[in-house]
Amino acid sequence: MKRLLIALFLLTLPLAAQNDVPAHRVQKLFVLKYADTDNVYSLLRIFPDTTIVPSKDMHTLAVTTMSNVMPAIEDAINRLDVRAAAPKDIDLTVYLVMGGDGEMGPAGAVPKDLEPVVAQLKNAFFFKAYRLMDTLTLRTRTGQRADTQSAGGALQFGSTTKSVTTSFHINAANLAADGSTIRLDGMSANCEIPVEISPGQFNLRNLKMDSDLDIKEGQKVVIGRMGIDRDQAIFLVLTARVVQ
Repeated sequence: MKRLLIALFLLTLPLAAQNDVPAHRVQKLFVLKYADTDNVYSLLRIFPDTTIVPSKDMHTLAVTTMSNVMPAIEDAINRLDVRAAAPKDIDLTVYLVMGGDGEMGPAGAVPKDLEPVVAQLKNAFFFKAYRLMDTLTLRTRTGQRADTQSAGGALQFGSTTKSVTTSFHINAANLAADGSTIRLDGMSANCEIPVEISPGQFNLRNLKMDSDLDIKEGQKVVIGRMGIDRDQAIFLVLTARVVQ
């Protein structure tokens, strides 16, 4: 939107050089094919000596302005009244990788394509072992929110295995201008972790992470760490792909 406003402002600049050219008031009716009438009307109000009457029902703008201003308005409307890009589907995969020093619980072999990420984690942290605890997948469309939930994770307490419930949410996913960077707005992840308060007695503890982030398509990125205790932590690894 900021770039669009700058472009419209630049269209008004040549008008100052035309002040010495005799001009008269002219009228023209524009019929919009794609753009929202009210949105275009709001943007065109930057033009001087101009009266615009929008009709949302008829998708029209009745413009009255000086003859030396009208060409710039026509150019602006031609730029604004274009078909919007079709929304794209985006697949997101969230891996919950657990690092720890003691008993790692139910085995979950790290997939081969995650091995480079685990190698980076081993260089950055001092946990002795890593395992894949859970995987969440979801598909959304550009500009839309998305949610998913899984109870596939687990923690081991002696001979007892307790499930871990994870929810993942984004307010919107959008593509950047380069077509390969995916912007995730309002990302939120929440894990309900069982905590043993006495032998055989458990409470739930919420681990939460909130962020906005940009991610290159196809890359696997560690987006955060949620500490369980001094000896265990959950790492969120995210990858995103545009569905062609």
